[in-house]
Parts: sequence; C-alpha cells; structure tokens
Amino acid sequence: MADAAMPDPLAELRDIHLPPAIESWPPAIGWWLLAALCLIGVFFTVKYLRGLWNKKAYRREAKKQLDQLFSASEHDQQAFLLNYNALLKRVALTAYPRDQVANLTGESWVAFLDLTGETHEFSMGPGQILVDGQYAPVNSVDVQHLFELGQQWIKNHRQVATP
Repeated sequence: MADAAMPDPLAELRDIHLPPAIESWPPAIGWWLLAALCLIGVFFTVKYLRGLWNKKAYRREAKKQLDQLFSASEHDQQAFLLNYNALLKRVALTAYPRDQVANLTGESWVAFLDLTGETHEFSMGPGQILVDGQYAPVNSVDVQHLFELGQQWIKNHRQVATP
C-alpha cells in the first residue's frame, strides 16, 4: 500500500522543448566570402574573354572583307588580286610591327606570309602570283585557292621571332 500513497516522480517532469529552428538569413560570414569570391571570379573571367574577343576583332573584320572580295571577284580578277594583296597587308600591319611589315614586297612579302602562316603556299603555290601579279597582265587567277589561302592565313597567322 505504500506504493499507492507515493506520488509518481515522472508525472512531475515537463515535456522536452526543442530549440528554435536555425534561421537561414543572414548567412554566415563564410557564405558571404564565397559569394564575393565567385563574383570576383566571374568578373575577371568575363574581362578576360572580352579581351580575347576584342583581340581577334581584326581577324573577323578581315574575313568579312575577304568574303566581299571573293563575291565580287567574278567581275574583275585583276581588282581581286590588288585588293586581296592590300587586305593581307592591312591585316599584317595590324598584327605585326609596322617596321617589320610595311616595306615588304615581292619575294620578301610572300616569304613573310609563309613564315607567319606556317605554310609554303605563298612562295611555292598559288600565292606566287602576289610577287608580281598586280603588275603583270593576269590571264587566269585561281581565285578560289587564293581565297582559301587568305582565309587560312587570316585565321592562323602567328607571331614569330624575327632575327
């Protein structure tokens, strides 16, 4: 009977109270730093890609002009040859130092194009016509091959060390 008179100690315990939920705002300082680093990384990536885009703008413009020359070539091959040579010279003056390019003509000009384009098509192929073609009467110019050669050179010319 002693058990009936004794009060139940577990009945006097209160219920378990959980702590309040962790708030998601404001984030911890580490998340702010990570967000700042990501923004800085995006900024510099965009700046780098924009610089590459601007650096190659002259190539895109030259390709566009070469396409226009090619579409007009069926009327006058002599004019195509003159404008083609002038276009390659303008591209070279844009990409290389003026004193290295401006005075090149004839054999030295096609040798320069071969060297910078890593090809032999200018001095040993259809590009030979650039040596004296603008001064000689032109009977037949391989306009298609010159067009492809010009596209290749505009796309692939590289800086080379000069002696």
